Amino acid sequence: MLRPLSTVVAMEMFCAGIGPQLPDLLVVGRRMPRSIQDICEANGARDLVKIELGRSAVVLAARRGEPAPNLTSRQVWEALAAERISGTDEFVPNRLARWSEINPGLPQQEIRIIVPGSEFGTRSLFEDMVLEAGCRNVRGIRLLFDAAYRRSKCITLREDGRVRVVNNVDVTPELLAAPPGTLGLLSYDQMIKSGGNLVALTLDGVLPTQQTIFNQDYGAVRTVYIYAKREHTRATQGVGVVRGIRELLNEATSEQAFGPGGYLTLTGLVPLGPAERAAQRRIAERLITIDR
Repeated sequence: MLRPLSTVVAMEMFCAGIGPQLPDLLVVGRRMPRSIQDICEANGARDLVKIELGRSAVVLAARRGEPAPNLTSRQVWEALAAERISGTDEFVPNRLARWSEINPGLPQQEIRIIVPGSEFGTRSLFEDMVLEAGCRNVRGIRLLFDAAYRRSKCITLREDGRVRVVNNVDVTPELLAAPPGTLGLLSYDQMIKSGGNLVALTLDGVLPTQQTIFNQDYGAVRTVYIYAKREHTRATQGVGVVRGIRELLNEATSEQAFGPGGYLTLTGLVPLGPAERAAQRRIAERLITIDR
């Protein structure tokens, strides 16, 4: 059964062990860290197959027909951070109310944004690729020596009602029902699935499209992975516990699935290049495991 979960929770459930009662496959928007792989190995899932399905991205989106400002990562951080830098390089509560207070060229709209919780991959990528990029060159931030404290100043969001945190799957419906001018943080595939009701904003001068995501010209890009437990895979001799895993991986890496025009692209997935697709297909066909 497919279950949308936070990335960390999904990885931990996948790595809980082996057996028919435990997950066979994991689809995530970021690479499994070594620390999670160690948990897998400790619980008996030592032979993991990792396949890159394609690329996606996180985007800031507005409802069609509403102002869609061209923002920079710095402006996004200035709008959403819990604290901002004063003229004396001290941190003060962020009281900015309108985008035009950040830059006169931005709309005189109130700052309102809907984001998923920090346990979701969409939020994690946003923190890493947008918020940290936006605060990197701020003088008061650069003066902080401790890396963890510096990161906290970059990614901690304001709690005065201008940033609303919801479940990942609720971002689109909440945005469609929100007051005018509200923005939402969502994945590129979520925006595509909105059926044209939502439009992505340009970020740092680049509009997220299939081409800019494929070329990684757009900054907030992620690779989508599927992991499988080889221990669960039935070979021709009947070894293993679950039927169909090999077939699913072969289907997922077929041209009609993850190639240009494949049905996975309808979800917003941006295909890999021809050589990369061929390499992933070989991994699926041979069930090549991750090097330990």
